[in-house]
Amino acid sequence: MKATRGVLFLLALGAAFFAVNGSSSKPKPESPVDIYQRSWEKKALGQQRALEANLPLKDSTFLHSHNTYNASAYTTAFSYIDPNHNFSVGDQLRLDMRAIEFDVHWYFSMEGWPWEWGNRPLLCHGQSNHVGCSTYDRHLSKGVAELNSFIRANRSEVVILYIEEHLDGNYQAALNVLKSAFGDLVYRPTTTCQDAPVNVTRQQVLNAGKNIILWSGSCGTGEWQNWVYVKNNAVPESNVSKFTSYPDCGSAAMGADAYANKMVRFYEDRTNLTAWFGGGSGKTTTANIPEMLKCGVNLPGYDMVSPNDGRLAAAVFSWAPGEPNDYGSNEDCVMQYSNGRWNDANCNNRYRFACVNAAGQWRVSNAAGVHSDGAAVCSNETAGAYQYAVPKNGQQNQRLVEAKRAANVGDVWVRLNDRATEGRWVE
Repeated sequence: MKATRGVLFLLALGAAFFAVNGSSSKPKPESPVDIYQRSWEKKALGQQRALEANLPLKDSTFLHSHNTYNASAYTTAFSYIDPNHNFSVGDQLRLDMRAIEFDVHWYFSMEGWPWEWGNRPLLCHGQSNHVGCSTYDRHLSKGVAELNSFIRANRSEVVILYIEEHLDGNYQAALNVLKSAFGDLVYRPTTTCQDAPVNVTRQQVLNAGKNIILWSGSCGTGEWQNWVYVKNNAVPESNVSKFTSYPDCGSAAMGADAYANKMVRFYEDRTNLTAWFGGGSGKTTTANIPEMLKCGVNLPGYDMVSPNDGRLAAAVFSWAPGEPNDYGSNEDCVMQYSNGRWNDANCNNRYRFACVNAAGQWRVSNAAGVHSDGAAVCSNETAGAYQYAVPKNGQQNQRLVEAKRAANVGDVWVRLNDRATEGRWVE
């Protein structure tokens, strides 16, 4: 009986412990990146990408993560001790980075058993002669696996992978890693040594059943040339310190031809090494990101991207904060406020209309009307030269703001609605 009582006492004690402390299967708290997936910024940025689907890449925006692989998520005593980022490659993709960067070096790796050691394509933040690389840096395949996992779960997205290659001629070894993971999803060049495809649209890439565009800084050798575009001629770049606000747009670093015909990149570098010895790269901020979008910067670069730093919200040129909200379940049409931000409104409200011509020039109609009147009004007032339209990127949005200012108009209708299906915005 005493033994039985002892067993019962221990069982009761165990039950009390679990009642107070919970079981070992207690749900793991959500990370900031998990929480971001439900945010207004996430939804708005996704809707902006949808608007851009049929624009050429030179007119599209790809939020860009600089040195994506160099993150404190991978820091050890021997590797990535001066990171550009905190979050992993996969998490940065979940934070709406759609252009990522891997520096790939052919360097000695001590991963695995000693008999497995040897030169491998490693993700290394080093110089062209490999100074700064570590034998404990991660294999290219690990970064590639994170991109592969993301893109397989998000087949409506297009991601640019920029490979800064320091491969000492070992292009095939690196290419084999890429092909084995997502070769079926790569949008490939049609000729060798082809410049980045700036006139292709996201939708054309998706229609081809592809999701990933590869580019690097040189032609490479062998089969690499049939898989990887060359970025240099088509993607002019500078650090953020050279950028100036709209309308100058960093003209000393980027001329009008670059903005009109190429994909413009401005990047930052927040590593200590750059701060100490590089003179500083400037920083991407909540103030200059909207200016970049007005200018037509295609690849605004982020270091230390975070769901809580405000710079993702700063990349929303369209919706006003908290919009669209379908207030009163009766707001299905989109208008632009005087400040350029958008609101969903009752389709029977009366405003003037946003109109654009084939040259990309915007005007505001003379007449006002309900949302559905826009196509007829824009066409009739200009003998068909202008069409009812919605701005599809930050630069177009700014040009409409300027057209309104010239006409002394505040609010206008733009050609976007979700009357057919709530939350599905169509022209």
